[in-house]
Amino acid sequence: MLRSSLLLLSAVLAAFACLPVLAQAAGPERVGGPCRYESYPGTATFVDVKPWQPDSPTAGVPTPYPPLTVTFTFAPAQPIANEPLYRPGAVHTFTLVNSMPPGPRFAAKYGIKAGTVVPCQLRVIREGTCTPTVFEFPGIDRADYFELTAKP
Repeated sequence: MLRSSLLLLSAVLAAFACLPVLAQAAGPERVGGPCRYESYPGTATFVDVKPWQPDSPTAGVPTPYPPLTVTFTFAPAQPIANEPLYRPGAVHTFTLVNSMPPGPRFAAKYGIKAGTVVPCQLRVIREGTCTPTVFEFPGIDRADYFELTAKP
């Protein structure tokens, strides 16, 4: 009985260990599920980089670093017509992949400061129920959580 329980537990753990590989196998067109996106290349201009101010004392996620509010605008390389999810001139908030705000060391590492222009892609959902719009920043690793781990 104990042996069969251990065997079952090992099989379940092995299955969970394969989930990240399966998610990557879905390819770059899949974000959070069976979704398809259309990509619009362009540039992002960082508008403001300042200390984060919560709306209330319980707002936000505690971070081991002083969080920043980073905002940006997106300008497509080619005009985007008839796209209701694209709002020209809209100001967006830049976050890490886990939705946490970046810190000052992250901003310094990736050259994020007001006025900086970087390559950016707007991805707009075409099929599925994932996030409607996603911004990708080639050259900025939004999953670089070094400030959370105290590693350089």
